[in-house]
Amino acid sequence: MATGTISSTTGATSSVTGTISSLGVGSGLDLNGMLTSLRAADQQVITAKQNSITTYQSQLSEFTVINNKLLTMKSNALDLSLSTTFLARTATSSSPTVLTATVADGTAPQNTAVTVGRIATTSTWMSAGMADPSSSVNTTASSQNFIYHVGATDITVAVPAGTTLSGLVNLINTGTGNPGVTASLINDGSGVIPPATVATPYKLVLQANATGSNQEITMTAQLPALAMSVQGQTGANLNAQVTVGGVSYQRQTNTIGDVISGVTLNLQTAGSSTVSVASNSTAVQQKIVDFVTSYNDVVQEISKNTGYNTTTSSFGILASTTLRDLPSGLENLMTSQVKADSKGLVTTMFDLGMAFNRDGTISIDTTKLSAAIAASPDSVSAFFLGNSATGVTGLGDQVNTYLRDLTSNSGQIKAEQTAAQSRIDDTQQQIDNMTALLNKKYDTLTTQFIALDQYMSQMKSMSSYLTQQFNSLTSTTGTSSSSG
Repeated sequence: MATGTISSTTGATSSVTGTISSLGVGSGLDLNGMLTSLRAADQQVITAKQNSITTYQSQLSEFTVINNKLLTMKSNALDLSLSTTFLARTATSSSPTVLTATVADGTAPQNTAVTVGRIATTSTWMSAGMADPSSSVNTTASSQNFIYHVGATDITVAVPAGTTLSGLVNLINTGTGNPGVTASLINDGSGVIPPATVATPYKLVLQANATGSNQEITMTAQLPALAMSVQGQTGANLNAQVTVGGVSYQRQTNTIGDVISGVTLNLQTAGSSTVSVASNSTAVQQKIVDFVTSYNDVVQEISKNTGYNTTTSSFGILASTTLRDLPSGLENLMTSQVKADSKGLVTTMFDLGMAFNRDGTISIDTTKLSAAIAASPDSVSAFFLGNSATGVTGLGDQVNTYLRDLTSNSGQIKAEQTAAQSRIDDTQQQIDNMTALLNKKYDTLTTQFIALDQYMSQMKSMSSYLTQQFNSLTSTTGTSSSSG
């Protein structure tokens, strides 16, 4: 009798488990091979569906890639729909060693001569020298007051008897009423100055933290043992002084933002310079180039996945989706005519140097683009921004709106992703159902093949038995005839 069991060739569990090793021994037929061949033939339908799932999964991944590229293009279009993009300005100084400048967006282009009479400085006082930092600045037996004045305030520093030079520095800096001054202990490196017989290089320097006359330091009461004297400028001479358009201005600091409208001057030293404010055409040009580049990225990605590949002799994985028509929609946008200003010098991307290539991508002539921005900056901005007063929508808003709808949760890309996922789920359910039926079918066939093998084995045994009996009878009959 042939015995043994079989396991399903798929992932589902069969009611007959194990491996047939003796199936066919009884009949002499390759019954196990027959089952395997039949199963392989039926499995081809399931394999084809599994390959379909692989294709749908590849589509899902590619939808994400294209969506990201569309979002990049949308971001570039959004930049070109903002007025701040075209209001960007640059400020340059003809003499950066005299002053530098920064400028706010929208400032009127101009060239302005600036003369720096002086830069703002800090009020500074310095003491007479002492031989050592530990030298006493109060040689009396009682406390003394060191009083200095800043702005409208007198600041009193109580100096105990025996306080050293370095101790006084600490008292000033940590005083609760310090109005914004810093005391420092310096060694100016000076030697013995006759008639003195000992070097006195250690000095106290008291300096305002901020420039200008509002922070000027004056002395109200000095210590008898430590004479202080003013260093550098005093009064109005502590302020910065600039001349613009024949008018002289004084300011407390070297950063001046209220003399030239929209321009902040950063004074470095006395001298003359011309501040030039101009449109930032380089930034505008780069944003347009980036816009075109992102368009090309989208078109190339879609074409690669929808067109016919002569090497593989097949169409791309997105050829059966609605995305195959997307490049045409984008091309229609890029060739839109927008006349938003009265001059109408720039009404299409072709006026900015755009040209279409045979593969559907765009080339941009940067020389022509640069010339258009320089010659007609208002027309360039109007083309992208539109004109709300006349109801004309600029190209930037047109593209941004189109791509926003396309990439939204209810847009075309999301719809394709949802459809692909549904096909994956449906196909997987079909595979599961077909596999279950296939397992049941081959469980039944396996049982039938085992029964057939057993039956044929019994028939062979019976045939062998009958042959033996027949031979035995023949032998007995022949013997009896011979003896008679």
